[in-house]
Amino acid sequence: MTVPIGAGFDPVDPAVLRDPYPYYAWLLRHDPVHRGANGIWYVTRYDDVRTVLGEARFGRAGIRDFWASLVGPGPLSEVLRHTIFFQDDPDHERLRSLIGPAFTPRLIRRMGAEIEQTARDLLRPLRRRGEMDLVDDFAYPLALATISTLLGMPARDRDALRAWSVDIAPTLDLLASPEEIARGQAAMGQFAEYLTELIAERRRSPGDDLISAMIEATGGQRPITTNALIGTAVALVFAGHDTVTNQIGNGVLAFLRHPRQLELLRAEPDRLAGAVEECLRYDSSVQSNSRQISADLDLSGTKLPEGAFVVALAGAANRDPAQFTDPDRFDIRRSERPPMSFGAGMRFCLGALLARMELRAALGQLAGLAELRQAVPTGELVYRRSTMFRGVVSLPITFAATP
Repeated sequence: MTVPIGAGFDPVDPAVLRDPYPYYAWLLRHDPVHRGANGIWYVTRYDDVRTVLGEARFGRAGIRDFWASLVGPGPLSEVLRHTIFFQDDPDHERLRSLIGPAFTPRLIRRMGAEIEQTARDLLRPLRRRGEMDLVDDFAYPLALATISTLLGMPARDRDALRAWSVDIAPTLDLLASPEEIARGQAAMGQFAEYLTELIAERRRSPGDDLISAMIEATGGQRPITTNALIGTAVALVFAGHDTVTNQIGNGVLAFLRHPRQLELLRAEPDRLAGAVEECLRYDSSVQSNSRQISADLDLSGTKLPEGAFVVALAGAANRDPAQFTDPDRFDIRRSERPPMSFGAGMRFCLGALLARMELRAALGQLAGLAELRQAVPTGELVYRRSTMFRGVVSLPITFAATP
């Protein structure tokens, strides 16, 4: 296939949104540091993507300001400008140093049994039905229950969290309409009010949760502000449930399209950890992330000017033939480079361990469903309208019903 070089690669193209991988393959082979539509640079090779995502000379503050100009003044920009995802050093390092000690492997691993139990509890009534929408009935409730429990948000509030998330999510992409931005502003205002009250309660009476742990870890001479806590909580809710929901859907869809790999996982359950890594590599829920260059630089022989916007295509890096043998093949026996789905370097995802645990629980439970099938033709699947994230809106499946 060919990429429309006249206009340049454009992730907004409906064909790219449906299936970006043929475009990635062309870019990897012919133009790995590509100047695409609107003068934006797209980087595809594994090593280059790692460089862009992990080094300080590729900043986020300019991206934050550009995005804020798109959504306009209001709760969206007021809250999200405080998130760690939009910060450069020294603010990024300060926030990470404050948050990181609270986000310990011990705290996350302690949730392992609870995540497994939640997955079993969700599946119990679904097993009797013999059918479900994987996204709405299983993936989403599992992911939201996990992150809300971690943050100390009561189960009774999950419907509100879901409603706010649905309205805010479209504003995080370049495709948001004025109507979507207006709904997002209102939802973020309500979400911020909710978090303000929750944080005040945790300051008065700490619990066994991440918000309380962050407050405790950042006390004394370097207390964390309420705005920083709100921004961090909002970021974790989105990173912790939306991307995980999409990744569970993408992973199950990969197994449905490659039934021999599902048979292999059932026959050799010790391959579950490898299956998680291959799902992350093969069809990542996080396809890209953007940066702005702080000074003129050379990237693999291509001169990039100061101030240019660069999009690191993690979805392409995960299929770089220089790093992965036969990269378009889904193979849970693969043991090569780690996927670029969680970023790299200074911005490597703090929640990577938690996400892997959720994927492991989900795939482990779903692999036990006999006669697992996709209930609608592939051509009828609808993907979320996003240039950064990838996931199906709905994934109806059937399986052998059990009492």
